[in-house]
Order: sequence, then structure tokens, then C-alpha cells
Amino acid sequence: MQFTSRKGTDRMSEIGGVPPSIRDALSSKSGFVLVVTGKPGTGKSLFAQEIFRTFESSFMIITSTENHMATVMSLSDAVPDWGDRHVLTQYWRPLVEKISHESSLETQLSRLVGASEDQGTADVVIIDSWNDFVEPINPENRYEIQQSLIHAARNEGRKLVLVTEGEWDAPMNNTLYHSADGIVTLEKIRESQRMYRQIVLEKMRAQLINQDSFLFTLHQGRFTYIPWYVHQYPAITMGRETIADPSPERMSTGNLSLDTVLGGGFKKGKLSLIEVDNLSVPYLETIYIPFLSNHLELGRPAVILLPEGWSPEFFTESLTHFVDKTRVDSQVVFFGRHAPGQYANVRGLDADPRKTLQEIRYESSELERKFDHEVTELFALDTLENMYGPTEVRSMIAELSASLPRAKRTTLTILSRQQEVTSESISHHVHLRVQEICGVMGVCGENPRTNFLAVRPNLSGGFLDYELMPIV
Repeated sequence: MQFTSRKGTDRMSEIGGVPPSIRDALSSKSGFVLVVTGKPGTGKSLFAQEIFRTFESSFMIITSTENHMATVMSLSDAVPDWGDRHVLTQYWRPLVEKISHESSLETQLSRLVGASEDQGTADVVIIDSWNDFVEPINPENRYEIQQSLIHAARNEGRKLVLVTEGEWDAPMNNTLYHSADGIVTLEKIRESQRMYRQIVLEKMRAQLINQDSFLFTLHQGRFTYIPWYVHQYPAITMGRETIADPSPERMSTGNLSLDTVLGGGFKKGKLSLIEVDNLSVPYLETIYIPFLSNHLELGRPAVILLPEGWSPEFFTESLTHFVDKTRVDSQVVFFGRHAPGQYANVRGLDADPRKTLQEIRYESSELERKFDHEVTELFALDTLENMYGPTEVRSMIAELSASLPRAKRTTLTILSRQQEVTSESISHHVHLRVQEICGVMGVCGENPRTNFLAVRPNLSGGFLDYELMPIV
């Protein structure tokens, strides 16, 4: 048997990828032993396959027929020399347990696999799975053989990637975890009856860990990790292409991915609820930047009830990266507790909630007459709650909702999860939740029901857009 592969630089595929800390550890000149662990079905084998794809100088030992069939289907077409870079072992294989501790890693593995020894080395050797690999070995010899392989790998500057299952305190795993240089755990996490996946760096000896956990998805049959979300709007001067309404009954969200999730955008004449962890960037901007920039570029008016503490200038600052400020000034009317000032399109809130509601309706009607198009309303409910209390807010929203079918307006309400008003007390057609998990900004749908969708920035079109990647 020859543990060989083509030499070359590792690279991240367009779909799929290995987190940077793990890539660095497996690219270093020092020997390194990485344990990949997790319960069945968490994606361990797919992660091992991604390491195999990433490092051209790698070799894979597969230890079960089931894994072999699945891996062959995944890698045989993608890796031209796949046949020379893997071997299948069986439980009943002939093996030599008495091995000199001074033997090379190549010699030790050849005898444990039950194949004839040959020359050649691979920088990265992957064993999937380690539990099945050591099962035929006498229990009293397993620890000695394990430590001998680890010693040889470190001594030769080689990398061992051992895929294992079970808990930390399992006898077979306990000593392995303590001896390993790195431990990666793949997990299924459930929250609010949703399931998503994360990869956790439990231990990375001699390596700086910039992130200790990552969200990941099994995208098109590939392991794909999702880096932490960095919220940054570049100064973009070129215009973006507008997105037309998918149908006369629906209004585009300004994002094609979100339109697809919602079955064609926001429903006209209905109230949509956006629930956020807190009323700050990037939670709000994730929704209102694509929606309002698209909405205003189409020549449509909007009434915006500002979140508590937000000035019109603050709200407009990011928006004007994508739409000319003159459009904002002419097509938008702002309401807020401390909003009145030097701008003609800014209104305050009356102490009487009924008068405030009348003023909002008046401004909406005026904008509709001016632009000959239904107005869109975006209301931050924390401002109303702080002004009038939760009972009055529920009454105001109920009154607004009742009038929407006749007016055919699209109304978006923004609700913070820290408020006394809850989503259950508001009648809504769409209910989205914008939240952060493991540092990744994402969206999930309460209605329509969706899993967690990671927000991935996409600048390929010359302007900032988002793609929603399901975490499954």
C-alpha cells in the first residue's frame, strides 16, 4: 500500500471549505493530530472529505463499506487520482499488532491496514472512522498503538486526522482526546424547534484560534462553514438594478433570496412582522436597506416610524449608499419622539395616540396622491410602546391592520424581543426573526416556517446584496 498523493497547495473550493484555524494547523510544518468528533449524522465524514479536497497531499483510510460507498460517490468524480489516494479496510483484515515504536508512520499504518508496505508519504492522513479502525486490535494493545502512531506523526511532521464518535468519557476516546493536538466537535443545536449545526474548536495546541465556533451547512452535499458575519457597507456610487414586484398582490423585499423564502415577497394589504434581537445595526439594516433602497428607486413613497433614539440622519446614512438622498427627502416622511427639527419631512408624535394615528394616515394619503402609488409603512414598535405603553400599541396596530386590506398598503412592523408587546399579540401575515447565532447574522421564518438562514453578503452585482444560505 502506498500512502501517496499529488503535491500542491491547498485551496478552498467555491462550495465547501475548512475553517482557517484548522487549515493553518494542517498546513504547518510541525506534526499535528486532529480529532474530529460528534454524534452520528452531524457531518463528520463530509468534513473529513472537505479536508481531503482541500489538501492535495492527503490520503484517506476508510473503515466501513457504508462510508466507502458514500465517499466514493462524493469524491471519485471530483478527485482524478482518487483511486491512488484512499484505501478501504475491513474488520476481518490481516494486521500486525506488534510494531516497533521506531517504525515510520507509513510502516505502522501499512501493517495495521493489512496491506503490503510501499514507499511514499502523504502530508495529511485521514482515518474515517478511528473507532472502526482500532476495533479489531486487542484492547490491551490499542493505547500503545495509538500513542505510537501519534509519536510517528509528530516526529515526521505529518498530520493525522482521526474521525471518531462517542462521548469524552468513553474509554476508547478519553486517552485519544487528551493526546490529540486539536479537537473539533460537530454538533446539532436545537432552538425554538429549529435545528442548525455548528463546529466547535475544543482544543488547538500551538495555534491561535480567532473563532472558537462556526456555523456550517451541508450545502449541495458539501460541508460548508460560514464565517462570522461582518457588517460593513462600502461606499458604493453605482446604481443597483431594481427588483420588480413578483405579482400585483405582492411587493418585493428588495432581496431575491428573501422573496423566494416568502413565496414572492410581502403581501400587499397585510401586516408583516419583523422580530429582532435588539433594535441596532445590523439587525434592522439587514431588512430595511435592501427593501427601502429598492422601494425608493421604483419611485414609491414611504412613512417610517423611527426606532427609539434614532435620528433621521442616522437612519438615512446607510440608505444613501444605495439611493440618492434627494429621493429620501422627497419620498419619505419620518415620525419619531425626538424627530422634529430642521427637515421638512420629519414629524413628531402627539401625546394622544389617536392623533398620532390620524397624522400617520394623513401623511400616507398625501404621499399616495403625490406619487400615485400606495405608500409603504415601516414602524418601530418600541417608540410607540415607550410613548404610550403596550396596551395602546396593541390597539393602534389592530386598527392599522383592519384598514390595510382596503388601502392595499404594505406595512412592516419592527418588534424587539425585549419589548412587553409580543409577537403573539399582533395579527400578522408574515413573521420573520432576525437574530445572531455563533456570530452569524441570520433570518428564520415563523410564518412561513423556515429553518435558520444565514445572511451572506454578495457584492458580485456591483452593489451590496444578500444571499440566504439554509443551515441544515
